[in-house]
This record gives sequence, structure tokens and C-alpha cells, in this order.
Amino acid sequence: MRPARDTGAMPPRLQVPGFTVTAGLHGPGEVLPRHRHDGPTICCVLTGRFTEYSGGSAADCTEGTVKLMPAGEPHWNRFAGCETRGVMVEVDRSRFRGRPAVLRALDERRHVRYRGTPGFVRELVREAGRGDEPALVAVEGLLLELVAQLAREAAGRRGDRPRWLARAEEVLRGRFREPLSVAGVAEVAGVHPATLARGWRREHGRSVGESLRRFRLEAAAAELLATDDPIAEIALRAGFYDQSHFTNSFRGWMRVTPGEYRQASRGAAERV
Repeated sequence: MRPARDTGAMPPRLQVPGFTVTAGLHGPGEVLPRHRHDGPTICCVLTGRFTEYSGGSAADCTEGTVKLMPAGEPHWNRFAGCETRGVMVEVDRSRFRGRPAVLRALDERRHVRYRGTPGFVRELVREAGRGDEPALVAVEGLLLELVAQLAREAAGRRGDRPRWLARAEEVLRGRFREPLSVAGVAEVAGVHPATLARGWRREHGRSVGESLRRFRLEAAAAELLATDDPIAEIALRAGFYDQSHFTNSFRGWMRVTPGEYRQASRGAAERV
């Protein structure tokens, strides 16, 4: 997210110990070319919408989204047909030296969607707009609170995961190109199919079938960028039964066709 041209009272860029805060404003249909950041970044969407493409996956970022991108991970953004405003926070990992739980959390890609702009983001924007010394202390405190929340949520997810869920993930990730069923995966994981279905949705926010489709789409998206192979061949290798099925699934996921994705991604990379 580049510095904003005009975001009201909030300054375009603000620095406090351990953080650099940038207000961003992007026009309708704008494309931010493929890029990466030296440190972890946390992006908070205030208004508007964009899609972020990274690692063969797409994240839909709307008002209220808080997104964490690890250091060095390449990504590019396509903004919707409306003006989009947000706040990007660049995190200095050295600020959390000696805090392994926090550092682990900053190395995980996260995408959290709230209903409306979270209160701490609204408070951050208000304090940043005041510009006095107490405001800088307040901004630093709010950012530390945000990082602590992300770290606590990450630690909770790791601690609550049952072993059978890890086995099920190994099956889906390792054999997603094969015909699979919930019952078959559940048998390998050692649980009842209903237990697998409920636990998987609770952990991943989508069904087993939706996750299987996502793994196939991510593999196909990576091949679209890495090879010049025909789209039909890529679709079959990824586990789709024909190109039409693949194209419809891909468009529903990425909001562009496979061919458009290949062309736009390479064009974005060339503009870096």
C-alpha cells in the first residue's frame, strides 16, 4: 500500500518505536505491481476493497479486514472499482527480540475480517491525526496491543489443534490431485467423518471439499506463473476433470480467468 494522496487528518507516514505507519489511498481499478517488504506488514482496510495475490492464493480484503504479510513474501494487489483507503503498518522484528511467540506470529500469513472497522483501528487513525507527543505514545500502545492480539490468537490455534486434524491436512495437501472423499480422509485420520467435517470447518473456515478445491487451485495458479504449459494440461494435473470446470472455479476464486491471471501477474512482475 503506497502513501495516500489525501486521507484527512492522518499524516501520510508516521514512525513510532518498532513501527512505521503509512496511510494509503488507491483509485478504482488500480493495480499495485508485485513487490515485497523487508519486514512483516499489517494492513487494515478502512473503506473500499482489493484482492491480494500471493503464493498462488487470493485474499479478498474488504472494510474491516486486518491482514498480516510475513517479511519477504512477494505479492501484488488489484483494487476494486471504488476508492480504497487503509493503513499499512511495517513492523521492525528487532522490537520483539527475545519474544519468540510474537516472532512466530509475525512469520505467519493472517487474514482476519471484522464487521466494520475495528475500534482499535479507528482509535489509531484518530490518535495519528492529533500529531502531538501523547498521541505518538498512544499509537505505539495500540500497535503493541494489535501485535499481542495476533500472537495470542496464533498461539491458541497451535495449542488447540488435535493430532487427527494434522493427519487429515497431510492427506489433503499430499494427495489433493487424487479423487478424495470426506469418509476416506477421515478413515486415514482415525476419526468419524462428521468429526472431521465439523473440526475442519472450525479450523479452516471452509469445508473439506472447499479446501480440496483450494489446494488444487493454488497448485494450478503456481503452474500458470512458472510454466507456459497449456491451461487444459495444468487443469488436469491439478485434479480438475476439464478446463471448463477449472476456469469456472478459478474465476470464482481469483475473480479473473486463468489466462487473465497469468497475463496480469507477469505484467505486474515486469513493472517492479
